[in-house]
Amino acid sequence: MTIEPREIEAFLTVADELHFGRAAARLHLSPTRISQTVRALERRIAAPLFERSSRRVRLTPLGSQLLVELRPAFQRLREVLANAQRSAVEQPQVMLRVAFANSLLEDIISPLVAACATELPDVAIVRYAYPGMQQRQWCDQQHDDVYVSWFPAEPRAPGLPRAEFGPTIAHDPRSLLVGRDHPLAHRDRVDIEELADHDLLHPPTITEQFADAWTPPATPAGRPLRRIPALTSTYIEEAFQVVLGRGLAHITITHFSASSIPNPDLTLIPLTGLPPFRLASMWSATADSHTIRSFAQLAARTGARQGWLGR
Repeated sequence: MTIEPREIEAFLTVADELHFGRAAARLHLSPTRISQTVRALERRIAAPLFERSSRRVRLTPLGSQLLVELRPAFQRLREVLANAQRSAVEQPQVMLRVAFANSLLEDIISPLVAACATELPDVAIVRYAYPGMQQRQWCDQQHDDVYVSWFPAEPRAPGLPRAEFGPTIAHDPRSLLVGRDHPLAHRDRVDIEELADHDLLHPPTITEQFADAWTPPATPAGRPLRRIPALTSTYIEEAFQVVLGRGLAHITITHFSASSIPNPDLTLIPLTGLPPFRLASMWSATADSHTIRSFAQLAARTGARQGWLGR
């Protein structure tokens, strides 16, 4: 048997006032609503709790017994809730600013933010977008925030200075971005060994190790890759323009590009022969804290639960 809290409150108030009208006024309800609520409780118990007449209202013996037992329990419940409210005011949340690379889609960001709200209730997440491929700038500026972005290898491998990293949150296979008039545009998939015969867009040199991990100087079999340094910035919009304008191929992140290619003259082809990209948290070594590490660990657990590591 489930008894609604409003039924208990209505019963106790009528028992105090012994008058349905005054009880209704105290609870800011109509007398009819109070009477209906009390009758609902009586139906659940299967016995009357009040004797009603046109002149007076009084408790039945069962109603008196219920009042004696229920009043202290209900009062204790109200005290517990009041204490919880006071504790929430006295213990303000810790604010953590989290920058998500603008190459991240909402289907990844939203589950991470929701997991924090549920599992880190003492941490208030302030999310904002930050340009992708800015890992080196992030390190140089020594932000106090957390940056969630893609890496072409294990995050520590590209030699980023003064940075700390969390566990991998997601894997994403590589794809090849080309114009629709490119010789490879109509292929179902392309292997890295085949790219030795085509000009590739050289990624921005965040560090030399980072660029080599993104687009290697040679294939696994040792064939040199023709990497063309045609970018003046790290913005993906410029990469789109260069790929089209110069007929280059660009190794990129499948998850972002598959739903964000702005030009119908561009197409995305699955690329085999290279390891997937990794999504991870990074932060300045000077900003290291328990809150930041808790977020990084939670983000990785969330990725595992969502199946993002199996891509």
